[in-house]
Amino acid sequence: MKAHDWLSGEIVTTGSELLLGQIVDTNAAWMARHLNAIGIHLYYKSTVGDNENRLCALLQTCLQRSDVVIVTGGLGPTADDITRQALARAVGAPLLIHEPTLEGLRQRFSHWGTKMTANNQRQALVPAGAEIVSNPVGTAPGIRVEIRECVLFALPGVPREMKHMMTESVLPFLKARTGGVGLIRTRTLRTIGIGESMLDHELGELLHSANPTVGLAAHTGQADIRITARGRSEAEVERLLDDMEGQVRSLVGQHVYSDEKDKDIAAHVAELLAARGIRLVLFEQQQGGPIAQRLRASADPAPLLEVEALRPGLSAEWNSLLPDMATAESLETALDRFSAALGDLAPDVSCMIVLGATQPDHGMYQQKKGMTSVLYKRPEGESRLQLEFGGPDEFTTVWIGNRCLDLIRRDMQGLDQ
Repeated sequence: MKAHDWLSGEIVTTGSELLLGQIVDTNAAWMARHLNAIGIHLYYKSTVGDNENRLCALLQTCLQRSDVVIVTGGLGPTADDITRQALARAVGAPLLIHEPTLEGLRQRFSHWGTKMTANNQRQALVPAGAEIVSNPVGTAPGIRVEIRECVLFALPGVPREMKHMMTESVLPFLKARTGGVGLIRTRTLRTIGIGESMLDHELGELLHSANPTVGLAAHTGQADIRITARGRSEAEVERLLDDMEGQVRSLVGQHVYSDEKDKDIAAHVAELLAARGIRLVLFEQQQGGPIAQRLRASADPAPLLEVEALRPGLSAEWNSLLPDMATAESLETALDRFSAALGDLAPDVSCMIVLGATQPDHGMYQQKKGMTSVLYKRPEGESRLQLEFGGPDEFTTVWIGNRCLDLIRRDMQGLDQ
């Protein structure tokens, strides 16, 4: 195995229950995060059922293409625990009883007051020349095999045992091999008001950068830009990330609203409103007010002002202004009525009216696309937005909400609409 170099890695999880979706594979995600943190470049993740031939074939491929391989599962005492046999065949070594491990198993079962059955001896089998990875929190020890430029670890699939052995043995071993200086960090820029394909177009050659790399991840109604850098120190990685972020923002900065990877646009807008001391009156034709729900879930207290706080009886008056049909003309006429009814607003109040299709067969991917019209009014003036889709399903309401919240964001930040 190469020392003091960038190491390529892959993860193999075993077990038919994982392959069939009967159990969710949380091990691979946990290991990936921790391997990335010490500078291991993961290129492959695979899941194999309890089949010795298929696992052996995969491990032979892994040993040829990766510097680091982590295998979890299949080290127990039962007939379907086949990782030892597959590994021994892959490296061309016989399985031998590791006497200290066997004695440790006997002592452990004796301590528990339980007779050790013959099949438990399987857990003491290791390929000739392999090293044992201690497992103080379980019965099955891990195995470390080094062949050519590759080091392979086989660990139990029980998450508690795997995490302990990774933390106490595997990660320190790999950090020593890399000199303890390899780092990989990712920064996520959340965008709104621009689709994945347009981001791809605007970012152009940046998406082909080698270090840092730039990638896109689409979500409902928005997309993220992921910048991943590798370096020898925190300072180097941060410098690379800062430089690439600057290039990204120079191209699509008006669409970036956060560098917190899980931050919803509703939370950002709630912060903007609160920072400026503005309370938002939100009137939605959709049942339950999905935009208001997102704002309340994102901030406590949410910077919302009830309709009745503007003027008693206003809710009933506004309900009488709703359009009969969700057509472009009727919606625009309804917005005119709402704008006139609002009159002048107090300096610390803004108002958004969201009108559109409410029928179950309307939506972005329903029988009818529907339509939505939005009025955003504040003391200085008003803005309008017409969307060529509308409806009550969750997918459509998230899209509508994102566009409406982006309208508020752009207004408060002085960006072009």
